[in-house]
Amino acid sequence: MSANPFAAPEYSAMQRWANSLFNLFASFAIAAITSILLIMSILLEALNPARLGALLIVLIGLHLLKRPRLFFCRELGLYALFAGYMVVSLLWTNDVVLGTNSVLPTLDCVLIMILVGSLATYHNLRAVLGGMLAGFLLCALYYDATSGFPFSKPDDFNYGAIAGMFLFGLYITLAFGWATHRRLVPLVLALVLMVHIAATTSIKTNLGVVLGAFASLLIYFKQFMRLVRRNAIALVIVAGVLAYVIVTNKTFIETVGAGLDRVGSGATVLMARQDDQSRTNKQLGARKNWGTEGIAGWEENPLFGHGVEAFRDDFGVTSHSTPIDLLYNAGLIGLLLFYSVFVSILWQLHQARKLQLGNLRSLLLATLVCYAFISLSGTMHYSFHQAVFFGLSGALLRRRRLTRRRSALPIAAALT
Repeated sequence: MSANPFAAPEYSAMQRWANSLFNLFASFAIAAITSILLIMSILLEALNPARLGALLIVLIGLHLLKRPRLFFCRELGLYALFAGYMVVSLLWTNDVVLGTNSVLPTLDCVLIMILVGSLATYHNLRAVLGGMLAGFLLCALYYDATSGFPFSKPDDFNYGAIAGMFLFGLYITLAFGWATHRRLVPLVLALVLMVHIAATTSIKTNLGVVLGAFASLLIYFKQFMRLVRRNAIALVIVAGVLAYVIVTNKTFIETVGAGLDRVGSGATVLMARQDDQSRTNKQLGARKNWGTEGIAGWEENPLFGHGVEAFRDDFGVTSHSTPIDLLYNAGLIGLLLFYSVFVSILWQLHQARKLQLGNLRSLLLATLVCYAFISLSGTMHYSFHQAVFFGLSGALLRRRRLTRRRSALPIAAALT
């Protein structure tokens, strides 16, 4: 026994091992519960933003019990400013109740960024990503088993929300593969998830994935080709198995085929001329009208906008476009605050170009482009899964920079 009563207690090797194992399990469990809650907020109407926010605060409290520090980065600060501005804009919105319905999920996104960023920064990264992946897989398997998807679709199928769920799983899967240096299982799972995304028939999500992959291929071509060469045999085998499953299941062919047809229609619409009177071009009629009305309304109050959810209050529906919604509701201030988060991550990727990050930069760039594109035809400024990407990407890039600085400290000390 130590003579000094104030000395730190001494632990045996077995106690240190047990404590380390408990910490890993705690990190894994908190991350898994976080992932489950975010997905169940889509699948269960009972888990509304107010209840989700309360549960997120509990999880942040559990994190603080293990690591009494909270994560903060530039991306979190910018999004917190955006959320604060949304709260303030309730002062001049016509329908405060309707506006509050959007403010609450925006505040939840701040909590998500704090929680996910803190877990990725102050806990074991592999345990955190493994927990998030396990939570996603549990919910995804439950959804597939209860709904029959992707072999069939339920009557109340929300293709946008479900596509976002599988896109979230795709990002977490690839991030887990990067952190653990495992390639085969994450790549196999990624291919399966991409088939699920195609089967949702969500045009914006499928095109977002394609554009994100193309942007990553264009910027990080050497890394992409190296990854393909290392996993060529596995990719061929998995592609063959998936092709066999698709060919031998007629319903599955119809489901995935419908998704690819919708993606093709979306690409055709994007390339259509203004004077083209084809059916695909007419599909944009309603959204073009919403865009026109949104710009006209923004010009009436270009700086501050008309208040949270003013567009929905005036027209009975959102504009289905984040830029239009933000310009009309929050003005130029809200638009710049929200998209400054994307610019900040892009700037961080530029600053990290000399760091040894493996495939992390290509993954973050592809996901960034994907979410930016989806936001053009969807309301994404209070997306929970996008908030995970914001918080996690900011934490990973910040963590790698800090690691590099710490490794350089002995050299700097020697020089001085």
